[in-house]
Amino acid sequence: MRNSQTAGRRLGPLVDLLLWCATLLAALLAALAEYAEVSPILRFLGTLGAITLASVVLGRSIDQLGGRMRPAAIGTFQAVVGNLPELIIGIFALRAGLTAVVQAALIGSVLNMLLLGNGLAFLAGGLRHGSMTIDGGRAQVSRVMLVLLMSTLITPAIAVNLGTPAARHTNTVSYVVAVALLAVFVVSLPFRLGKDADAPPVHNGTGEARPGTWPLRRVLALTTVAGLLIAVEADWLTGTLSPAVEAMGLNDAFVGLFLVATVGNLSQLVPAVQLSLRGDADTAAAITMEGALQVALLLAPVLTLLAPLVGAGAFTLIFPPLQIVAVIVAALLVVFVTIDSKVNHLEGLTLFVLYIVLASLFWWG
Repeated sequence: MRNSQTAGRRLGPLVDLLLWCATLLAALLAALAEYAEVSPILRFLGTLGAITLASVVLGRSIDQLGGRMRPAAIGTFQAVVGNLPELIIGIFALRAGLTAVVQAALIGSVLNMLLLGNGLAFLAGGLRHGSMTIDGGRAQVSRVMLVLLMSTLITPAIAVNLGTPAARHTNTVSYVVAVALLAVFVVSLPFRLGKDADAPPVHNGTGEARPGTWPLRRVLALTTVAGLLIAVEADWLTGTLSPAVEAMGLNDAFVGLFLVATVGNLSQLVPAVQLSLRGDADTAAAITMEGALQVALLLAPVLTLLAPLVGAGAFTLIFPPLQIVAVIVAALLVVFVTIDSKVNHLEGLTLFVLYIVLASLFWWG
């Protein structure tokens, strides 16, 4: 065991160096494709790959904060910074008039965190460590917040889709919901960062928390560089999104729900799976649940309020019916899976399979 851990520590710097080089090379190729006469599909796929690598670097950098911050602070910080790629992509997409893509990406982020993130984390960790335990109290708070916040997002959409009088005031309803959600975020932040939320994570098997080994200056520098790369590449992505989607025969809902959302969440998905493989399913679940919550608490309201300021016009929080159903089913399944504070590979597989089923439904629009 010690020999394998020593070999892992020696290979770590080499893997990181290769990742950084690949990220810079992908950014360079994406830039060349952006300013050269290449097909929209190649530009789209190249930029998507560049954002993917930059997001992995961002997630790897955030993972190095272990041991430097309190557990509750790490979870919240990781969720905030982890949603940065999607916020940047969302702003540029709104400026390009891709409202349907942004709406789908918000719902897709929730599905991504709840089903794909938890599914892969529980599947990988369960296969390695068997049944794993998560903190019941912390998970209970997350479950209650998840159901309440999803209800807050979903209820206005149901009211409008049913043709109630609120349907004539979609912009006003969206602004009310956005302000209410931001208020919940601000009020709940001290509670989530307080001493009660700072219980040590539950470790399973032989997995132990590993403190970050990078100097803090490197962590901050790479986080900044990755964020800037994502910002530039997001502008390129939205510029080629419409012609590429049309050329590939895809629909806006599928692109937002499963492509943009997955790329934007990689900085959270990768650390969650890594932590679960170490036996720390507790922190892995906290990252994915907090990530889903902050899409509703922070990302969706901010995009709603910023849309008029960036010249994108009104952006409403009224989602299509099938997307509403998908969120309800995902939230309920995650609540049932985590209600006994134990998770395993079969439950992870169930979450992952539901994600694939939903992807197949939206593939045809």
